[in-house]
Amino acid sequence: MIIWLASYPKSGNTWLRMFLKSYFLKPNEKFSLDNKREDSFKAQAFPDQKLLDQLKIDFNKFEEIVKNWETMQDIINLNKQTNFVKTHNAMCTVGSYQFTSPRNTKGAIYMVRDPRDVLISLSHHMGYGYEQTFEHLSSSYNFEYPSSGDKRYKKSLMGSWSDHYKSWKNYKKSRVLIIKYEDMVSNELDTFSKVINYLNEIDDTNFDEGKLHKAVEQTKFKELQKMEKKEGFIEKGKGKLFFRKGKIGTWKDEVPNEIIKKNEKIFYKEMVELGYL
Repeated sequence: MIIWLASYPKSGNTWLRMFLKSYFLKPNEKFSLDNKREDSFKAQAFPDQKLLDQLKIDFNKFEEIVKNWETMQDIINLNKQTNFVKTHNAMCTVGSYQFTSPRNTKGAIYMVRDPRDVLISLSHHMGYGYEQTFEHLSSSYNFEYPSSGDKRYKKSLMGSWSDHYKSWKNYKKSRVLIIKYEDMVSNELDTFSKVINYLNEIDDTNFDEGKLHKAVEQTKFKELQKMEKKEGFIEKGKGKLFFRKGKIGTWKDEVPNEIIKKNEKIFYKEMVELGYL
């Protein structure tokens, strides 16, 4: 069964996956940023190119991806194990096709981040200006594209930042744990403790305080930055680094005020709900 690691892009998904990878390390394994075949913890992306190829789905026909959402998840779950799966897809329905169902989903951890900081991070990652990035964030008809940036190939249906957040928050068929990026920055230990406790409740993951502390130290943002500078990182977009700053509130110094005002106006309700305004 799948446990989703879901988020809008640049909201802490990769950081969470690095923490989980460190937490589930076996004594003989060495922590690294990139996935290796022998790693104990794996979190494949969804949709995944290998699954699309296996089902002979054309990547440039998004309607075919939608029709096969559950079929691809059936394949993932053939191993009869707990499968961590990363996605930027909204928890949505397109026509008669649901993104997932209790047949395939055990639970989900959803990461949310202040959209003003998402705007900056996404701008650097995609190589867009702030105005173009805001249009991306606020569009309900918004897709995730491959890292190549080729817009002929729609990978995931995201919607706007608020559409995305609400879609996962309001999903009631499986339990969803919502964590804020800002809490990951200000109190890693408490936030990641909640993650392990949640996994213990839905999947009998053993809570090991020693492993928790070690994983938190090993995956502090500065440590991940050092590793990326030394090893590189396959998920890096068009920016110089994937783990760029990891700070809160940098929008105050970087983003023009008129774009911030538009951001706060369109996302006002959700930002108040989350304590961002």
